[in-house]
Amino acid sequence: MWKCGKEIFISQERKELSQSLMEGGGRICALVFFFLCIIQDFKSCAQIPRGPENATVLTGDNANFSCTVKSEVKMSLTWIWQSVNSVSVTSFGTIVSTSHIIARNSTNSLDNTFTSQITILNVNYSSSGRVGCLPLGSSELGAYLSVQVKGSLGIVNGSSVIVPLNSTVIIPCRASGWYPGPTITWEMNGTAANPAYYVTAYTTEAGGLVSAVSTFTIFSETNMTLTCLATIQTLPAPLSASVTVHVRDIIPGGSSLSQTDIILIAVFSSLGGLLLLAIIIAVIVICCKKKQKKRETGYQSDTWRHKQQDANNLKTIDRAGLGQRNYGYTPEPVSAAPSFRTNRSDSAYSDATSQTSNAQVMGRNRMYDPSKPIRHVTHV
Repeated sequence: MWKCGKEIFISQERKELSQSLMEGGGRICALVFFFLCIIQDFKSCAQIPRGPENATVLTGDNANFSCTVKSEVKMSLTWIWQSVNSVSVTSFGTIVSTSHIIARNSTNSLDNTFTSQITILNVNYSSSGRVGCLPLGSSELGAYLSVQVKGSLGIVNGSSVIVPLNSTVIIPCRASGWYPGPTITWEMNGTAANPAYYVTAYTTEAGGLVSAVSTFTIFSETNMTLTCLATIQTLPAPLSASVTVHVRDIIPGGSSLSQTDIILIAVFSSLGGLLLLAIIIAVIVICCKKKQKKRETGYQSDTWRHKQQDANNLKTIDRAGLGQRNYGYTPEPVSAAPSFRTNRSDSAYSDATSQTSNAQVMGRNRMYDPSKPIRHVTHV
């Protein structure tokens, strides 16, 4: 780990640096030569007692890295994340080029060490990569950041299934969008199931995420609860999905429903039939009432219309039958005819006979005179 100044500056390197300066290599070569001369003059070089270590974190968590450097001079170092210089630590301060990193520095005067720490915030799957610490005058020491992804988990058949007694039950469990591929196990009624009952197949999706399908196969004898568990290294507790298996003794050609289900269906069917019958009766009664009301309303309307029409006809006849007044007409005096009444009981007959006689007398007395106007009256 130690590099001495005299061993670094050999004659060949001096010649190359001098040649680059003479050829106008620029200020960069001059600065490099200057720093190398400083290291040679101090007869010391950087030592890294502890470099960054690999880190594996879950999506959304923070990743921490530290680098401890020992040297007799004031040290400067650079943090490199995914091949990009992200943090620069110098005697003038710390420069952070991204908002996803927080840097902290500390110095221990007892052992003459300088420690730089960085925290990568809220990592995701794309944050994975190499993280390196490069002190001035030494080689880079790096670590790797691995970000794990928790995906989804579910039973394909749903949370409840009904199967026949003494039949083969196949329950698939699907895990999607994980990294790395999750470890899948099963529990039966709260107890770890024999691995011989299930098999798991993994596939890699686009982007590097992993999906898996674990199929549990068992011979149905009684009701049971199966639980599928998926876990990865950084997951605090396994992700689980459960399904309840109901076993029914099915009669050939019959139904797979239990006796309780059949009773419930019969009760609700009866109630539904009664409700439907009540609705039909109510509709019939309402329709009959509406029809009767319509009939009565139509009869009253027709009667009123006929009465109104008769009244209008009478008014029309009265107005049409009125004649003009004959101012030259002079009524003749009517002589009284003798009345023959035998007794009070023949009053009606006597009146009628009297009227007839009067009419005859008037007819005999009224002589035709062409010079007198005659008025004709028609009674309807």
